[in-house]
Amino acid sequence: MANPEDNNNDNWKKAVDLLTGYILPERSTLFDNLKGNDGIPLIHVRLDKHGGPEYSSGFLSSGGWKTHNTDYTIPFYRPSDDAQDVSEGKYLYRYRAYITFLASGQSWPPSGDDVIPGYTKTSEKLKDKGGWNKEGEKLDWDTNPLVQYLYGSKAALAQLTMWPYSTHGFENRGIPVNDADYVDLRTFTDAARAFDRVVKFFEDSAVTVGKWDTEDIGEGSDSWDGTSAAIFKELIHKLARNYEGYADQLNGKGSEGTAVTIDDVTVTSEPARALAEAQRVVLTQAQKLYDAWEAWKAESNPQRWLYDMLQDARLTLFDTQYDKTDIDTVSSGSGPYTSWHNYVVSTAGFQNAIVIGGKSYGRPSDMTTWKAIADEAVRRWEQSVQDWLSTAGAEAIVEIHKAFKTAEKAFDTSITDKDDRPLSEISAEAEAEAEKKKAEAEAAAAKAQAEKEKAEAKAEAEREKAEAKAERDREKAEAEKEKAEAKAEAEREKAEAKAEAEREKAEAKAERDREKAEAEKEKAEAKA
Repeated sequence: MANPEDNNNDNWKKAVDLLTGYILPERSTLFDNLKGNDGIPLIHVRLDKHGGPEYSSGFLSSGGWKTHNTDYTIPFYRPSDDAQDVSEGKYLYRYRAYITFLASGQSWPPSGDDVIPGYTKTSEKLKDKGGWNKEGEKLDWDTNPLVQYLYGSKAALAQLTMWPYSTHGFENRGIPVNDADYVDLRTFTDAARAFDRVVKFFEDSAVTVGKWDTEDIGEGSDSWDGTSAAIFKELIHKLARNYEGYADQLNGKGSEGTAVTIDDVTVTSEPARALAEAQRVVLTQAQKLYDAWEAWKAESNPQRWLYDMLQDARLTLFDTQYDKTDIDTVSSGSGPYTSWHNYVVSTAGFQNAIVIGGKSYGRPSDMTTWKAIADEAVRRWEQSVQDWLSTAGAEAIVEIHKAFKTAEKAFDTSITDKDDRPLSEISAEAEAEAEKKKAEAEAAAAKAQAEKEKAEAKAEAEREKAEAKAERDREKAEAEKEKAEAKAEAEREKAEAKAEAEREKAEAKAERDREKAEAEKEKAEAKA
């Protein structure tokens, strides 16, 4: 747990200063000008003797809040020699401590429900030095630093957590928020919307310039031929690529989505979403700090801590003093003139000390005792501040730091160019590209001419080949025709020869048959 004496570690102040711009006074200075006599914080203490050792009815029950025309009184006994160790049978004298709370004006005891007024005061009455009505300098005190720390911080947080989420122009208990320090959470929204507008500009520009690049002056645009035109075309190409790259980098390509700011504005770009998230974290932490103050409210009044200690001190006196006394009855005179006197004397265990929580703070007649009590009350209050407020402040600072570290990831340290070539390089590249294209064109033309000549030669060879084939086929056809005609002639001649032979054979057979018939006739005639 943080040490409350380490006021440089006041994370409540740091958090409130950071979140609101309402600059709190240093916690170490809150009671510098809120001291009574003898440097006692929060109270003025005056001691008064109320008589000798004679018993006084009602003396012990007359203390507490708003008694004897002051804020708090504590009756106590002390021996005449004011020794710390008191033996039995010592005569005890009556005293009363009159305690005035410097920052209280109400009739009820201090509590967390009080609202301490902020003011400065000079008192001509509360000026005695040493606590025994001795003359001293007038007493001045100032509650403003304390109430600024207590209530100003809460009011500033309330201001930030309500519409319009800004501490611009805010002032409370004498502390204004300077123009250089105010916090306006809606500026997160403005910045987020600006990033969205920038992204949209780059996206739209990328489309427009991309159209120039691909359609208006792209490949095949004869009106943009030439080295100078080529350089310009390269510049347009560079611009198109870079606009596209800017949009991608700002938009967080690959992490698409939307976010809603605290004032209900929907944003889309990655930086805008990061700003919206950081804005919500700041608002959430401011609300948590406000809630922490409300939870701490019962312990917020340092006078309550002191009041509780004084109550403890007064009631403990019943055990350490009041119950450790006896009455010693002593007579004086004789006969009818005899008188009896009751004196308060100490018994075993009587303590000439103010004891709180089992700890002795010293003799009640010493101003150092009351200063030690008030210092301890302030220490306990500061410890309460550390436990409740500074802890919440430290958590808020950590969460806000984490939120901004996370948000940083959405912002490149620089927006880089996809095409970062300088103009001289673009010009040289364009000229080289033009030369290359010229050489390629010439090579292509030469190649085309060679291809043309080759095709023509091939076509001529194919034509000649076709003609030779046609001639060969014609000659072959003629030879085949002649062969067929010769074959047909031979066949005809053969047929004719065969027919002639058959005719001759038939004629010979007919002649033979005729001769045979004539012979047979002659034979028959001869026979006949």
